[in-house]
Amino acid sequence: MGVLVSRREDYAQYDISHFSDETLQDTMKSILSQMEEAVQQGESLTSEYMVQLSQQLDAFVLVAQIRKMRCLI
Repeated sequence: MGVLVSRREDYAQYDISHFSDETLQDTMKSILSQMEEAVQQGESLTSEYMVQLSQQLDAFVLVAQIRKMRCLI
């Protein structure tokens, strides 16, 4: 249960709802690049750094999906 609370807190720290679509996309590309570089350098997919990057990417994807859903309605 503590994990759920910390995840909510992690998402809360990324106040990205005000970012433009272009900024969201650029930031997601940057995070993916960081993840690719980390893997090439031998970083484990389950390492703390990779999990943090994944959580950041999740937050950006969530905002992008919500925006897309609003456009479809």
